[in-house]
Amino acid sequence: MVKAILVGLLCMVSVQALAAPSASGLFSAIAQRLSYMEDVGLYKANHNLPIEDIAREEVVISKASESAAEVGLDSQSVKGFFRAQISAAKAIQYRYRADLLNTPTNREPRDLKTVVRPALITLGEQINQEVLAYLNAGGQLSEKDWNAFSQTLELKYLSEADKRALFDALSAISLK
Repeated sequence: MVKAILVGLLCMVSVQALAAPSASGLFSAIAQRLSYMEDVGLYKANHNLPIEDIAREEVVISKASESAAEVGLDSQSVKGFFRAQISAAKAIQYRYRADLLNTPTNREPRDLKTVVRPALITLGEQINQEVLAYLNAGGQLSEKDWNAFSQTLELKYLSEADKRALFDALSAISLK
């Protein structure tokens, strides 16, 4: 009896080990990172700051690629993905700010410097770790992952074109 239970458990573990790695945690981290963009847009609107800040974008991309290289990802492919994230983030902010012209809000955004940026840095590092774990487990994104990705990134101001650019850039990330 014990032997039969052990064989059954061993078979279940073997089947799980052969299962394809899941990218759901990775997709969720990307969605969570982008979910801060309305706060960023509102903060910038309230403080008369432009949405586009090329110098800040370059800092984010540089730090993300350094972090990626440290964990074993190809820094150039990660740069492409973070550029796509920044483009999507700006698109969300522009669309949200356009809505604010007709529908102002009294909501106070989370503070950009003390709340949002630290969270974005943490999520950026988490995304790198999730990508690394996924690739190390033999994962490779393909069109079969598109629906799950698109559904996970259901954000009001994120278009299908934004999602596609993100997905394509994410799919291009590779190990060193």
